[in-house]
Amino acid sequence: MEGEILIYQNTEGNITIDVRLEEETVWLTQEQMATLFGKAKSTINEHIKNVFTEGEIDEKVVVRKFRI
Repeated sequence: MEGEILIYQNTEGNITIDVRLEEETVWLTQEQMATLFGKAKSTINEHIKNVFTEGEIDEKVVVRKFRI
């Protein structure tokens, strides 16, 4: 199960996350981040864009392209 993040939700709506690390890095898709934070994917996209625009982090370092 290396490289996987499992998200569980109980009947009360509480979320538990089982994180799988890959070389000490946690990788989440935008959809997984949306689920984790209970927000729309478009909201996650907006925040990510702002982080890159403001130069807080380098997109080339933190974005991994996955085949669909």
